[in-house]
Amino acid sequence: MATDRIQRRIERLLDQIEQEADQRNWQLVLELSKEVLGFAPDNHDAKAFLSVAEERLSDIPGPEAQETNLPTAGTNQRLAESDQPASFANGRYQVKRFLGEGGKKKVYLAQDTLLDREVAFALIKTEGLDEVSRARITREAQAMGRLGSHPQQ
Repeated sequence: MATDRIQRRIERLLDQIEQEADQRNWQLVLELSKEVLGFAPDNHDAKAFLSVAEERLSDIPGPEAQETNLPTAGTNQRLAESDQPASFANGRYQVKRFLGEGGKKKVYLAQDTLLDREVAFALIKTEGLDEVSRARITREAQAMGRLGSHPQQ
């Protein structure tokens, strides 16, 4: 059993994880979750956060998926520069650079002009999707939109 000091440390780390998850800083959520699991390998909260972070990071190509300081994607960037859009959502998101491309998404680093912050903007590829897939993507987008609609602290 963990000492009181270690338990307090775990609680502080879990609070940090929760804050980073609210901000969708999945790389930091991943690292902090691993730190908690180093102290308490059976911690269910840390395991759950780790699982979500791994899933979210797999949706964005590259080694990191934080909203800021995302790396460029090398070859993929050169391929996408010619067709890179300047903005999304009627100019709200101003594209800074192409980050990478997976099987289902193209990801850009963009500036959210409304909230004045950098974000990773995932553009979903819709070519060849059936109605079931389109409905699933719509539900996912609505769910993600709800996550980002709370006031920041």
